[in-house]
Amino acid sequence: MKKIIFILFLGAFSLNVYAQKVINNPSFEVTKSGVYHISKIEIGKNETKIHVLNKFMHKWAVMFKEDVFIQYNNGEDKVYLKSIIGHDLGTRISTPKSGEKTVILVFPPINPNVDTIDFNNQIFGVSLTKSNKKLNKINAVPKSVEKWIDDALVKATKKPLEDYNSPDFFNRSSAKLIGYIKGYDTRLGFDTGIMYMGNDITREDYPIVVQIHPDGRFETELPLIHPLYTYVRFDKRTLELYLEPGQVLAMVIDWEEFLLADRYKNKRHKFKNIEFKGPLAKINKDLLSFDSEAFNYRSFRKRLKKQSPEVFKEEETLSYQKNVELLSTYLKNNNITNKAKVLLQNKIHLEYATHLFDFVSNRKYEANKDSLNEVLKIPVKDNYYDFLQDINMNDQSYFAIDRFGVFVNRFEFSKPILVYPKRRSVAKSSFKPKKTFKEYVSEQEISITTKDRELMDGQKNKSYKSYKAYQENLKQYSETYKNALKEYNKTFVKPFVKKAGSQKISMEKWRLRDSVVKNTFKLEKSLVYEAVKIRALDFDIKNSDSENAHNYWKTLKKDITHPFLQQEGDRLVNKRFPVITKRDEDGKMHTIESIQATTYKLPEGRATDVFKRIIEPFKGKIVFIDFWATSCGPCVAGIKRMKDTRKKYEGNNDFDFVFITDERGSPEKTYNKFVKEQELNNIHRLSLDDYNYLRQLFKFNGIPRYVVIDKKGDVINDHFPMHNFNNLLDDILEKNK
Repeated sequence: MKKIIFILFLGAFSLNVYAQKVINNPSFEVTKSGVYHISKIEIGKNETKIHVLNKFMHKWAVMFKEDVFIQYNNGEDKVYLKSIIGHDLGTRISTPKSGEKTVILVFPPINPNVDTIDFNNQIFGVSLTKSNKKLNKINAVPKSVEKWIDDALVKATKKPLEDYNSPDFFNRSSAKLIGYIKGYDTRLGFDTGIMYMGNDITREDYPIVVQIHPDGRFETELPLIHPLYTYVRFDKRTLELYLEPGQVLAMVIDWEEFLLADRYKNKRHKFKNIEFKGPLAKINKDLLSFDSEAFNYRSFRKRLKKQSPEVFKEEETLSYQKNVELLSTYLKNNNITNKAKVLLQNKIHLEYATHLFDFVSNRKYEANKDSLNEVLKIPVKDNYYDFLQDINMNDQSYFAIDRFGVFVNRFEFSKPILVYPKRRSVAKSSFKPKKTFKEYVSEQEISITTKDRELMDGQKNKSYKSYKAYQENLKQYSETYKNALKEYNKTFVKPFVKKAGSQKISMEKWRLRDSVVKNTFKLEKSLVYEAVKIRALDFDIKNSDSENAHNYWKTLKKDITHPFLQQEGDRLVNKRFPVITKRDEDGKMHTIESIQATTYKLPEGRATDVFKRIIEPFKGKIVFIDFWATSCGPCVAGIKRMKDTRKKYEGNNDFDFVFITDERGSPEKTYNKFVKEQELNNIHRLSLDDYNYLRQLFKFNGIPRYVVIDKKGDVINDHFPMHNFNNLLDDILEKNK
């Protein structure tokens, strides 16, 4: 009897042990989150409890919904959250003053033979047998990676610039960025970084993907045109760096710092734990080690409504002077390179100037919303802009700073300089087609109904508020009439419109703006102002013809003194209107024609493979691609505006619409709701990595971006003006029959 009781006791004891199996601070292999930490796991027969220590900030909150899960057996088995002890599912759980809060999540029981689990695609390889330290903590760079970095650096033999006055400052040589992420794991969910590159002289974008290898190495080649103090983004995090044409920069970064940035996600984290290698290592370390006072954009919105231009400028000048003093102290206490000193000084100047420009431009928006605000009615006097006189507009080094593009944009679109010549009126009698529509119909023996003729007679000289209104009116006519009008316009009207749009481009705009620069801004002509003229060049010529475009540039070029800017202007004009030459009988080359650029084929590679998978079902159709996101206001507005148009052409055999976004720009719940409301078809929500490759393929940093693909899969237009869709559709269809 005692033996039986003893056996029963052992059985009960073993069950009790199973029910109370506890792992404190379980080991794990890799985590994506700096917020969630598993402090304890309790494994029982009927349930599994995960103690999640949330390390966040005071007054912030975490939330766990029913879609939270743990999985094991390589993802084959998955169990979802049942309850939260002391809280309801989906409620906000605030953090105390310490910023730390432990929440106990209750899941169904898991297989007792399992050794590791993954938590909600956030923490991977969580051990059910080992406690404390992370399993794959990496403190050193592997020898093979060190050799790979050293070999790449040895191959770069070109010396960095001695200073920014060098004639080699503008230089079309590529640079290379390489490096290693300590602690990287493919389970982190990203295998690319991105650099939002661009040419601030010509407004061209060319984002570049940074490829991350499974072992944590990363690399990319960058088509620079001058030195650049910029940044790279990995997993939403920004890392500053400095590059020069022809140079190789190596970086070693630690995933642990990404987790720290994740914890304090309410503010921009400046990475400090970076090791730089190569000839540019010293200047990068110098730039990274300086901290200026950050601009408070939230406060800026409030100041707009309460401060006059003079008061805002006074306060912003004090902030500027404080940053100058911070830099002075930094220079006194640190032996940094002269190039780093120049860049840091100029960055402070540009940010100060940009804030002053932004104040003026944003006041107009606020005044339109609040017409009773007397402060917003206070005018901006000319002397407000005297801060421009403290910037050396001929200093090449300003072009090296990433913020230069923002500054020059604000400068060229500031209210004083944004002047235009008066439009010359064109007499209505200036255009008479060779044939009237009635003559055309009669000559072609087209039968027009009595109703059509009555409508024609009743609507002579009628004007329309919009193209949409004109289309609505056209619905009253017969299909025969509409087809005849379409052919008539194509033959007798459009050639004139094209010719009218190709008239000589006036230089009057620049004469007016030259006067503003001299008399209002009190500035002489400069390198920066020359760049402004090049930045406007492509827009100025895009609706012209080849002859007028080249003649306009020939005249404008006389105002451009810098050789590199002249080359950029030549390239822009020839890109839009390539000059075709032919060798004559005497062996001399001469121009035979000049045509506007046409379609092009996509290059081979991962990006094109991703894109072709998307458009493959539409082979034989023209495809209008919309790159968008639910978080992008103009994107959403454009899709809503086009809803009736999409409905009108639904099922069309000639063309279709395709919508491409990414997972981060369009959160799933918001995305699903929006596409349902807008009745969107042909929708694709890509991983951030694939979307990065498409950004690089079509060279765009901002959205919305519209691309048109022909029936063979070639690109007709990679920057299509979707707002003008109705006016351009017929021409596209006609040219791609």
